[in-house]
Amino acid sequence: MDNVRQFKRVTIDLGAELMLNHRAFQVTVKDISLGGAYIQSAVPLEMNEAVEMRIFLNAVEHVVEVAGRVAWLKGKDGFGIAFQELKPIDVWALMKQTESAPKEAF
Repeated sequence: MDNVRQFKRVTIDLGAELMLNHRAFQVTVKDISLGGAYIQSAVPLEMNEAVEMRIFLNAVEHVVEVAGRVAWLKGKDGFGIAFQELKPIDVWALMKQTESAPKEAF
């Protein structure tokens, strides 16, 4: 199977808050790219469901706030979120968090 991802993923372990139907769920971001993230959680979601996230970056004390949609499900282990758009400051903060140059990280 060909890799159809537009951006390279970076393995990471970050706390996050998933907002769904006006409720907040604590989740863990296991990998991330400029296009989306793999979220480890048992929160019951459906394909294409709209969500909002707050990802807490510890290296730069920044919170990435992003909206997205469920792109894929991995049973009770987690799911993939496709981001709708990241702000330039969030891209910078993610690069600082992963300590990578833009070409290397994303």
